[in-house]
Amino acid sequence: MSALVATLKLDVTVQARSLLYAVGIAVAVIMGLLARFLIGPRFAAVGVPTMYLLGLGGTAYIFGASLVLMEKSQGTIDALRVSPLTVDQYLGSKLVTLVGFAAVEGVIVQLIGFWGVSFDLLTLGAGIITLGLMNTLVGLGQVAHHTSVLSFLMPGAALVGAVMQWPFLGALGIGPSWVYYVIPTNGPFLLMRGAFTPLATWQWIYAVGMSLLTIAALALWTRRRLRAHLRLQQG
Repeated sequence: MSALVATLKLDVTVQARSLLYAVGIAVAVIMGLLARFLIGPRFAAVGVPTMYLLGLGGTAYIFGASLVLMEKSQGTIDALRVSPLTVDQYLGSKLVTLVGFAAVEGVIVQLIGFWGVSFDLLTLGAGIITLGLMNTLVGLGQVAHHTSVLSFLMPGAALVGAVMQWPFLGALGIGPSWVYYVIPTNGPFLLMRGAFTPLATWQWIYAVGMSLLTIAALALWTRRRLRAHLRLQQG
């Protein structure tokens, strides 16, 4: 537990010094302003989840991958291999810090862009957290064997990132609706929509089930990727 706490503190420090928090807050403020002036409270049921899916989910994805690449380039990973830190503690620290910051970004967007709009806080929070977990896990798992930003971004990150963001098209009525239900991020997207507008019972079941199953599968996949490519202690 002490190793995890120390890693959490270190991750927060590194993320702050790397200006990830400053960039994330700036993105959240810009998104909030765009939401206020271009979307407005009237269309919050679609606008809020779309903003989070396109913006905050993307930052969690890129931030997680960027941290791993930075740790590789600075030799931090080499030092961690001979430390008591396990792969589970390494992964857990990244998830807590990055998803926690995604929640902070969500609050900023909500306050600026949709102040005064009624919504269910628990449901919206669940959607933001599950979306953050999905994007962070995918970013960490995908970047595990890369050593440069270019090799990570092309073509893997561009393709995966684009597909993960498609569900907002379904909310706009573009294309057959069933297509978007096979995309895992549609689970948290529906959860966030449900915070503003009623959903059918089967949609709630799908949203919760898809979110939990996807996070569990991604956690196993990411853990294996980190073990294989970063070669941290298994614990």
